[in-house]
Amino acid sequence: MKKLGKFIAIGTIFSTVEEFLTVVVLRHDTGSYVFTLLVLFPVFLTLVFYSSRLLDGLFSNEPAREVAHYLVYGAAGLMIEWFLIGLSPWSNPQANWILMLVFQLGMFSFWATVGFVPRLFLNPAEASVRTRKSIAGFYAPYFLFVYLVAAITPREKKFGVLIPLILFGYLFLNVFYLRYFQHQFSSAKSAGNLGG
Repeated sequence: MKKLGKFIAIGTIFSTVEEFLTVVVLRHDTGSYVFTLLVLFPVFLTLVFYSSRLLDGLFSNEPAREVAHYLVYGAAGLMIEWFLIGLSPWSNPQANWILMLVFQLGMFSFWATVGFVPRLFLNPAEASVRTRKSIAGFYAPYFLFVYLVAAITPREKKFGVLIPLILFGYLFLNVFYLRYFQHQFSSAKSAGNLGG
């Protein structure tokens, strides 16, 4: 139970930073923000925590498990965005397809972060600890900067300024994930642990 609490707390930190900006600062909807904080993300993270054991059982090596968690929970979050929230690629047929692709990749990266980072942060292995420090070293100052920008940007310009900054922040986290996955696979290959 203690590990579940830590898992939810870590995932909530990485979700609430974005949610506060998009729901409270941009939409001025405090009720929805409180709902995501107290209901949506804790429920999602609880499902991730318990279903991850099933997902682990599908793969024979740790690197594949790590990548699977990143992909599966990123995709699950994207399905929430598409079918519950209505932010699907087809929701705005007139949208520029390149901007829509970046937006969709950003949403995927957000949900992958929420679902995968708690697993990464609770893993005591050296590679996980190193990656955790890199992520925290980028994420904390970057989003402090974004909050500062949010505070000084005029209300009518906030959407056009904040959405690209938020997307960039979550997309950039993929650099750390890719390095981590590469290290995991090369370490497992060296140790001969990539067998079927």
